[in-house]
Amino acid sequence: MIKSSELLVVVDSVDEAVKFYTEKLAFDLVDATMGTEGIIALQSARLRKGKCHIIFKAPLVEELAEFSFIKRCANRCTGLTLEMKKGIEKYYQRCKKKNLKLVHDMHSVDGHKTFAIRDPFGLKLIFIEVPEKTLRPSPDFVGMRLSEKDLSSKERSENAIIDDMVAHLRKFGILRRASKKFAKLKLKQLTKKR
Repeated sequence: MIKSSELLVVVDSVDEAVKFYTEKLAFDLVDATMGTEGIIALQSARLRKGKCHIIFKAPLVEELAEFSFIKRCANRCTGLTLEMKKGIEKYYQRCKKKNLKLVHDMHSVDGHKTFAIRDPFGLKLIFIEVPEKTLRPSPDFVGMRLSEKDLSSKERSENAIIDDMVAHLRKFGILRRASKKFAKLKLKQLTKKR
């Protein structure tokens, strides 16, 4: 079972990444390692803010070809969503004051306040604040509409609903084991809120 995870970002300069994330975004430096063979630069650094952990790493010589490909694709496909409990307006004002590159300004989507910035390495950081009252899951299951009757009554057994959910996920090519685990988790979330 996986207990935790951290995002690993390969960058040109770990020093620059640490400076940007600590000074501009108020992340804390947790750990750092120096380069080898007389290089006076950071080889890697671990930063955190709340429960968000990011590791920045400079590419090794054997990774340079792969790294050049990653750099070309970074602006199109690399991002990180940072969920906030509160204080998104204050954090947004901080980002504006620090003249950070805004991808989109603060706006509201389905009751969620959100804004996004781009770091110097092309990583898109999406900040989102979800009010506690909107955390109720939708009775929609990956495009499959579940009725309130299915969720609240005992006419259909829980296993029958899970079987329908698994069959729906299998259409996407998801393995049965993964489908069943996800269906059970989602059904538990949906019925707990009723």
